[in-house]
Amino acid sequence: MVFFSEEKLDFFVVLDHHSIMNDNEDKDSRRPRYVLYTFLIIIILILILILFLYLIRSPLIFRSGAYSVTTTTTATVPATSASLSLDNSYVFASPLRAKIGGESIRITVYVLDSRGLGISGKQVSISGGNALTVAPIQPVTDGQGRATFDVSSATTTGAYDIQASSDGVTLTQKATISFD
Repeated sequence: MVFFSEEKLDFFVVLDHHSIMNDNEDKDSRRPRYVLYTFLIIIILILILILFLYLIRSPLIFRSGAYSVTTTTTATVPATSASLSLDNSYVFASPLRAKIGGESIRITVYVLDSRGLGISGKQVSISGGNALTVAPIQPVTDGQGRATFDVSSATTTGAYDIQASSDGVTLTQKATISFD
């Protein structure tokens, strides 16, 4: 039993063929737009990357908070004019523990003024006990106010409080180190 005539079937086949053709034509017409959009997105991402890399290298955007200011004045100011701040100056030890008979601990003393800036040219000394050997690496402070020493113990174990002094003034902070 046939419910449709051949004419009607041909009509459906033609209709189906046209709908397939229209779908393919729509896909073909949309393809250049997708390529264009993809290309634009890639270009935008590349521009963002170039901008980001430029900003990273630019010293104006990502500048360190630690910088020095150089000014020229006609008046002469002695190098010791900056006053030592006991609250800002500190003693740093690394490592905190070492073995006796050869290992040493690096002691770094920072002599700072009331604004937290280093004072250069200050003579620094450290003490911590008679059993310790102190080797001055840089006993006079540099531009950052840093003086450096190496401390070791030949035979005596124990914990020691390291105190630093500059210009006859003992810093309030101490560093505790130990030798095993």
